[in-house]
Amino acid sequence: MNDVIDLTLPVKPELMVLVRFAAATLAAQAEFSVEEIDDLRLAADEICLSVTGGAGTGPMRLQLSRDEDLIEISCTVDMDVLPRPDGDDPEGEWSLRILDALVDEHGRDTVLPHQCRAWLRKRRTRSTL
Repeated sequence: MNDVIDLTLPVKPELMVLVRFAAATLAAQAEFSVEEIDDLRLAADEICLSVTGGAGTGPMRLQLSRDEDLIEISCTVDMDVLPRPDGDDPEGEWSLRILDALVDEHGRDTVLPHQCRAWLRKRRTRSTL
């Protein structure tokens, strides 16, 4: 079974509840454990924050997909609407550490000349019972 959810939202922290809800719904349908669903909800927030910094003026485009035991989330934004941090970005580094602890894989790349994308993958742990 493969489900895909496409969302386009303004970069506003109060709308992250929609991303968390969509991620949790897909994970529940894939029979992830309660702990894995909680991890994925937190990771959904962090993936968006890692690419937007929680600020910006334009939309962020999200794609959440489920295929068997795998949930994938990507968040894409136009680079010209993002705030430009000066020097080090300790909050961005913190987000990456959180993602390391919560998901199997994550990354960041450029998809078009002026778009930045952050993505993650989380696999369901198979029960050995």
